[in-house]
Amino acid sequence: MQVSFLLDENIAAPLADKLDKAGHDVERVVDVSELGEGIDDTTIRLYAVQEDRLIVTSDDDFVQMPADSHSGVFYVPDQSLPSHELYHLIQRVIEAFPNREAMDTVTYITTDWL
Repeated sequence: MQVSFLLDENIAAPLADKLDKAGHDVERVVDVSELGEGIDDTTIRLYAVQEDRLIVTSDDDFVQMPADSHSGVFYVPDQSLPSHELYHLIQRVIEAFPNREAMDTVTYITTDWL
């Protein structure tokens, strides 16, 4: 399944390349003209909803948001995960969901998914 992602500024850039090469539609907050570095979480959330993008972030503020206020969050609590490992975890999680609509929740991306 192809997924549209929005990678928060705290997610390493190499992950975007890996997800893109796997056929996903990937934008990084720092590269989107309407967003950019240091933008507030509410603006990121609104953009992601408008564009139907799943947010990938290590910012726990997104975990606190009501589930109906975003279009899905992949929360990565361990910022030390290398991009290649994070990529494999995300792919494994995507395969576990029956469709994109089932991802409209907060999913913790941890090594438990391996």
